Amino acid sequence: MLVYDPSVPMHKMPPGAAVPSEMIDFNVLLPHDYDAFYPIYFMIQKDGELWCEHRCEEVERTKEGAKRIGTSWEAPVEGLYFYKFCTKKADGTVIDETPVFQQTVYKNSFMTPAWLRGAIMYQIFPDRFRRSGKTPLPEQKKNWILRENWGEDPVAGPDESGIVRNNDFFGGDLKGIEEALPYFLELGVSVIYLNPIFQAYSNHRYDTADYETIDPLLGTEEDFTQLCRSAKERGIRIVLDGVFNHTGSHSRYFNKDGAFDSLGAYQNKASQFYNWYSFTSWPDDYACWWGIDTLPNLQEENPEVLDFMIRNENSVVARWLRAGASGFRLDVADELPDGFLDALRIRVKEIDPEACIIGEVWEDASNKISYSARRRYLIGDQLDTVMNYPLKDGILNFLTGAESGIQFAGRITALREHYPKPAFMTLMNILGTHDTPRLRTVLTGDNTDNEGKERLFSALMIWAFMPGMASIYYGDEIGMEGGADPMNRRCFQPSQADAEIKTYYKNLLTFRQEIVALKNMELTAIQGEDTFFGFSRESDREEVRILIHRGASVLEKTCGRMPDKILKSGAVSVNEGKVRMDGPCCAALYFRKV
Repeated sequence: MLVYDPSVPMHKMPPGAAVPSEMIDFNVLLPHDYDAFYPIYFMIQKDGELWCEHRCEEVERTKEGAKRIGTSWEAPVEGLYFYKFCTKKADGTVIDETPVFQQTVYKNSFMTPAWLRGAIMYQIFPDRFRRSGKTPLPEQKKNWILRENWGEDPVAGPDESGIVRNNDFFGGDLKGIEEALPYFLELGVSVIYLNPIFQAYSNHRYDTADYETIDPLLGTEEDFTQLCRSAKERGIRIVLDGVFNHTGSHSRYFNKDGAFDSLGAYQNKASQFYNWYSFTSWPDDYACWWGIDTLPNLQEENPEVLDFMIRNENSVVARWLRAGASGFRLDVADELPDGFLDALRIRVKEIDPEACIIGEVWEDASNKISYSARRRYLIGDQLDTVMNYPLKDGILNFLTGAESGIQFAGRITALREHYPKPAFMTLMNILGTHDTPRLRTVLTGDNTDNEGKERLFSALMIWAFMPGMASIYYGDEIGMEGGADPMNRRCFQPSQADAEIKTYYKNLLTFRQEIVALKNMELTAIQGEDTFFGFSRESDREEVRILIHRGASVLEKTCGRMPDKILKSGAVSVNEGKVRMDGPCCAALYFRKV
């Protein structure tokens, strides 16, 4: 049996993704009793191309008699490569082979904004965060309901016509967000990510009606500029939701219901916007996002769309970056074509080299296949980084028992191996968003509230110390609950905070900020067992180690000398160089200077 694990230095060095011309050593291990009569080959291919083979040579022999056989390989150009080891006869018959592994090669020039590393991000659903009472109610060109009582449940489900309208508003606004800036500073937040703020029909505003106008219910362009200015004075950046895959049918571009004075694509083929959309049979049969007819798809690579969104002097992207935004989180990034993403990166970095482009991708973004094509989001000419849904899924699956610690460790190891380091160190690490049930609700499930909190505290310990940004979905830090949309989008009510959860967040994030070197620490020692998961972050002088046990039994782990500082939840004790964890769910974090 050929033994190979790319996460182990003996097998691969340097680890992880590489850049062109970087030499990589690949070595397979042969047990001492392995029949090595036939030669061993290292096989590699650039995605979709023919395999190339390199005959391996013996590197060394271990004290147990095992052989390390390998070769060196230099990445010629950026792209995605796949490789394996195999033993085969002269006639090509394969005797034994390893699984196929991925090697990412990214551009030498690929850099991501330094301010993303180790940041604390706060995601806001604008209508439900804070109502200042200072934004005048506008005249609306839509059928909408203004809810007077802040904190009531939002309207759920379809109306009497069977339509989910998302047209009830609570009046959260930009001035309310600006008033909360001192609160964000207390949490250590340095990045605020806003769900869409442009004029739209719905309360979620993913059905853009006018890309050049702030939704009047949220305020004005001056209110946005002032928010960015006030936030910047406090060291906080504002990131906008870029919804470029589709517009709303209720928009000045499509104008299905005639609410705007412009001639929309739905109204007349002579409209300047007609070619922005794809009609099978005009006007009622058109391409739309996931078949939802209120969200007609844009033809993003249409030169007119590219000019309007990106390339014009005062394009949508340019306008809002100059107004104070520090970048974009791209909605459904995997549905945006390469030509659009290429042009977007060029323009964004031209205007502000430090602006960010974060993609919404729910899977491993390094090897994503979308619309039958392999995507190249993270090679260095499109996105900076992505939302880390694989981490969120792994944490929740592990703590609810749907995934073992071994499987969870495998997830994290794969991300570290596949992602370019600039992207990996700036990942948007989430535990919940406007698209998912609330963290506390998921982790409590059918368990008691205390059991749910123990799981929650363990989840936070993993989340807070993984490389990248720790992204908080508004209200999670005070223990808000809620299932699927719209109950995961209730109004933020700090007066109803769960004191225990609020305190835990504050202590954990304060400790995180105190470790100045954390943002650059390497992720090491990823370990998994059936009910255990652990990892370390290390620098030359400091180490942070996280240990999580979700089993009912007692588990002991050696930790060496006593840490300089320890945080824990659940039944955890440290004595004589050992950490003892007595389930059902407990976590220990210890920090020490090397």
